[in-house]
Amino acid sequence: MFRDLYDHVVDFFVTLFSHWEIWLFMIVFGASLPLLDPRQIPFFFFTFIKYTWWFWLFLIFWELLRELFLYVQQQKYKQKEAAPEKYALFEIRIPRELEKSAKSMEHVFQALHGMGNAPGNWREKYIEGQVPLWFSLELVSLGGQIHFYLRMPKKHTNLTEVAFFSQYPDVEITEVKDYMRELPATTAELYALGMDLWGTEFILAKEGAYPLKTYPMFETGSAEKQIDPLSVFLETLAKIKGGEVVVVQMLISPAGKDWAKTYDELVKKLRAPELVETGGEAKMPVAHTAKKTEVINAVENKLTKPAFNTLVRLCYMSPGTILKEGSGFARGGITGAFNQYSAPNMNAFKANSGTTTRIDKWKFPHVYVDKRLEYRKQRLLHNLRNRVNPPETFTGKLFTSFFMEWNFDSVSYELVTDELATIYHPAPTGVLTAPHMRRVESKKAGPPAGLDIFGAEEDLERFKKKSTS
Repeated sequence: MFRDLYDHVVDFFVTLFSHWEIWLFMIVFGASLPLLDPRQIPFFFFTFIKYTWWFWLFLIFWELLRELFLYVQQQKYKQKEAAPEKYALFEIRIPRELEKSAKSMEHVFQALHGMGNAPGNWREKYIEGQVPLWFSLELVSLGGQIHFYLRMPKKHTNLTEVAFFSQYPDVEITEVKDYMRELPATTAELYALGMDLWGTEFILAKEGAYPLKTYPMFETGSAEKQIDPLSVFLETLAKIKGGEVVVVQMLISPAGKDWAKTYDELVKKLRAPELVETGGEAKMPVAHTAKKTEVINAVENKLTKPAFNTLVRLCYMSPGTILKEGSGFARGGITGAFNQYSAPNMNAFKANSGTTTRIDKWKFPHVYVDKRLEYRKQRLLHNLRNRVNPPETFTGKLFTSFFMEWNFDSVSYELVTDELATIYHPAPTGVLTAPHMRRVESKKAGPPAGLDIFGAEEDLERFKKKSTS
């Protein structure tokens, strides 16, 4: 929280001194000082401030007011466009025979990226409060029964189905009732059922420009040696018992086309040659090592792909006795499964300690441990059920904070299409078999050619008259 506050204060002063009015005031005031009697300088200064304090106060608080206004407008937009009734939950039912790799899912994500609605001008951003609408990719185990879910805006349903069926023609996408409504809404309801929860969010170990390990790195060698990283998730999810629930939730929204510009300075720093002392003060540039060159190429390759602002959330619910006595398999298994995507010298997932439902009393601020833990559990449960993305502004994070449990730790980051496809894609044949995951038993087929749709000619005429009446 203090790091975010410090960064915000620094950004505020950088923005403040970027206004020409501030520099004009400093120049005029500084140039007038030699013309004044030194004894009149304090009087002149306080008189000037007395009559213009409102203007300077406005400039000082302008950034805060701007973010506050933006937060209010964005909340209005979310209540209107991201309301539950404007979203639908679909289950992806996978056929028994599926030989598609994660590469097919990458094409699906490329199509989904084109549905982004990032604000294009100041009116859309500040007046309408537009924010990119998000999708929710969910891998869920309900007592060992595994489900693939996709939650999306209803207006994107047709385009999303086209994107899926173009790559996975045998997959079924069926709208289903939201299983989240069957789960407790509050920790009080959870405790009343004799259950408890553990959860966290995942962040990247390095900046978003560094890539994770993706599916091409798993698909090397012969067919027998190829490994689908999804198998570790599914095997772990299949082992949990009745009464236990595991949810892996990925919230994604298309990033802007110029998202890579954020990392221009990082790329320049990586490309800069290393200097080696040759004696005295002279230094000579040397070529990059093979590992450094590999990192540079990987970073530049990632920055050329479409990206999604991503938030990965994990929640495990179970009866309280199981959570205390033997939940390490589910918690450690899922958390460990994310270690598969760690790439040497590149990037990796790690648990976000600021959102994990565990409080260390030996760490600052040391007090109100139980209350802070309860707030954190309730926030995680609320965010999970409602698929909440973190606020975009500092003011929004501040207004959604609790006493001594600040909402500054939940962050999103950029993952590109091949990274997302590696983590989330329909399970191919051989990864996991029934009874852990219900699969479509038969392939879909189109109607035979020449099929009479309307019947005889008189039936067609009767249909035309009915449709016009």
